[in-house]
Amino acid sequence: MDNHLQLFKANILVVDDTPDNLRLLSAMLTQMGYEIRRVINGQTALKTAQAAPPDLILLDIMMPEMNGYEVCQHLKASEKTRDIPVIFISALDEVLDKVKAFAVGGVDYITKPFSEEEVFARVENNLTIRRLQKQLTEQNIRLQKEICDRQKAELALRLSQFYLDRFKDSIFFINSDAQIVYVNEAACRTLGYSREQLLTMTVHNIDPNFPAVTWCLQWQELKHKGAFTFESIHQTQDGRDIRVEINLNYLELNGQGYHCASVRDITTRPQQNN
Repeated sequence: MDNHLQLFKANILVVDDTPDNLRLLSAMLTQMGYEIRRVINGQTALKTAQAAPPDLILLDIMMPEMNGYEVCQHLKASEKTRDIPVIFISALDEVLDKVKAFAVGGVDYITKPFSEEEVFARVENNLTIRRLQKQLTEQNIRLQKEICDRQKAELALRLSQFYLDRFKDSIFFINSDAQIVYVNEAACRTLGYSREQLLTMTVHNIDPNFPAVTWCLQWQELKHKGAFTFESIHQTQDGRDIRVEINLNYLELNGQGYHCASVRDITTRPQQNN
C-alpha cells in the first residue's frame, strides 16, 4: 500500500475481550493503513474514546460486565462521542439482534470469523459516510457564519445609509477613475439628479474644475494631501452653477482608493476678495 495514502487513514478503536480477535483485526486494519488502538473491555473503551475520540469503533457485542450494546448506549449519550460510528462485531454462533444494534446507535455489523474483504468494505464505507457528514457539517457552519456576517454587514450598511441620508451636506465617494460610487440624498436634492443617475456619472459631469484631461494628476495631488478643503463649482441637472465648499478625505478600502467628499452649498455666502 502507498505510504503516502496511509498518512490520511483514520484512527480506529477496536474493542474485544478475546485477545486473538484483537490481534487479528488489528493486523488486518494496520495492513490497510489505519491507525489502531485496542482495548479488552467496555469501561476501558469508554475512557479511551473520551480521552481521544477515534474516527470509528469496532465493538464486540458479547463481553463480560458491560456488553457492546451498553457501551454503545454510553457512547451515544456523551456529546463528545455520540457522532463516532460504531460497527458491532458478533460471532456466527451468537444471536445478533440487528434491530437492537441499530436501535442503540450502531451503523453496521461484522460477523466472525472475519473476512478481510468484508472488514475493509464495511470500515471504509462507514468512514466515507462519516467524512462526508463532517464535511457537510463544517460547510453548514461556514455557511451559517457567512449568512450571519452578511446580515451584520447589511445592517451596518443600512444604518450608515440611514445616517448619511439625514446628513445636511452632500456626500460623494469617488474612485480613481472619477466614477461616483456613492451619494446620499442631500447630493441628489442639491444637484437635481436621482441616485441611480449620479451613480452612472463621473466627477467631470458635475464639476468643471475636474476635467477628464487633468484628472489623473489631480487625483494624485489630492491623494498626496490626504485631507483638503477648497471651493469649487457644481453644475445641477437644470444647468445652474452653484458655489460649493468641498471637504475631501482620501481613504482605502479592500486595496482600492477613494476620495470621500463632503460638499456644502455656499452660494449665499459672501465671496472673499483676493
